[in-house]
Amino acid sequence: MATADLISAFRSQRFVTEAVDVSQNLSDSPFTVEWLLSSLHARDAKFNAIAQGSKIEHISAYDISQGKGFVSKVYKVSIKFQHLHEPYQVILKIPGSDSFNDDPSNVDGDELVTEDFVSNAHNTECDFYTRFAPNINIPLAKMYKVIEMNKDSPGALLMESMVDSADSNPLPVGATKEMAYNIATHLATLYKYFLCLPQDQWVGKYTHNSIASFFQKDHLFKYFEKVKEIKPEAFSKAFETFENYLCSTKFYSYVTTTVYKDIVVLTHGDIWTNNLLWKKNSDGSLSNELAVFLDWQIFHEGCLTNDIARFMCICMDGDVRRKHEFKVLKFMYDKIVRLMQEEGKSVDFTFEQMKQGYKANFIGQAAQLMFLASFLFIGKCWTDEEKPIRLTQREKVLLRTQYAMEDAIRYFEDIPKDRVD
Repeated sequence: MATADLISAFRSQRFVTEAVDVSQNLSDSPFTVEWLLSSLHARDAKFNAIAQGSKIEHISAYDISQGKGFVSKVYKVSIKFQHLHEPYQVILKIPGSDSFNDDPSNVDGDELVTEDFVSNAHNTECDFYTRFAPNINIPLAKMYKVIEMNKDSPGALLMESMVDSADSNPLPVGATKEMAYNIATHLATLYKYFLCLPQDQWVGKYTHNSIASFFQKDHLFKYFEKVKEIKPEAFSKAFETFENYLCSTKFYSYVTTTVYKDIVVLTHGDIWTNNLLWKKNSDGSLSNELAVFLDWQIFHEGCLTNDIARFMCICMDGDVRRKHEFKVLKFMYDKIVRLMQEEGKSVDFTFEQMKQGYKANFIGQAAQLMFLASFLFIGKCWTDEEKPIRLTQREKVLLRTQYAMEDAIRYFEDIPKDRVD
């Protein structure tokens, strides 16, 4: 049966008991229970299978994005069926700037992101899921409803939940080398797809790098200064080297996007802790196998090495990264070569070119890690119980940042300054 037929045949009362008001909104979102059920009925086979034998007696939605810096509100929606002990869960993601601007780390209440920024980011993510995701064999969340944001609609993504089967690796906990190889494997598959896709289908259509635009705001400068104030002996040289570039769109655009653009692909753009979920082992611990790439809001045309540079710079401790980063990079290069050969194609770039691109990309990611180390660990909202734990976590992230900036300073010597000044 076609989707249109499913929607036209939908009757919400078939699915719920009298206790459920289908006209009720999901938490403080603009979307109703009826909208939720209709969307799941149209595209979620698992939901339909459960609903055949049981009615829904309760639906709840909780905002789980507070304090996590999302450029959206993210709701965990729990659907309790009569004859199931555990609720069936999905995720509803609605674009908005409140969660980021109201983050406790934003101590001065600055407008860190605008509504235009949010709208562009959300619609870019919608484009990825509708145009490209069905054709790319990497871990992605199943989408049940994709609605763009415009003057008539707040926009939404309704997707599968992985709350029970996967989790993120906290930023202070350094990623393993096995995680890096797993990420590199999937990125090779992603890039092979775009290297094989006719360029007229994507080149020039996704040129905007939202992260580069984000760092044009002068009021972000205080977060970089804070890192130097906390550890002047570790960051004075880094601050002196990059002071004029830390809030420069031209700098970030060059070192993360346009440098080595001969190796151009469409990149995720924001691969770090919050946007990666890892499969859980049977004991609840995290495995080294990726469950899903999340948040394709910064998806853009750029350098092939930017995503892996971001992951290894921000997520890996300095000792592990330094020992393995170029081995991981060579592994990714070889994987791309093999995948292209399987398609009867060849690559027109060398590993040495890829390595130089990585070093340039790493500079921009190290600067962003400097911002994150400050923004995420401001400390003014910590309780007495939290403070000793959070200070220890901050020390770990600051050490990671220190090693990243040391390498970035060396790599920056080879960057033509007329490209970033």
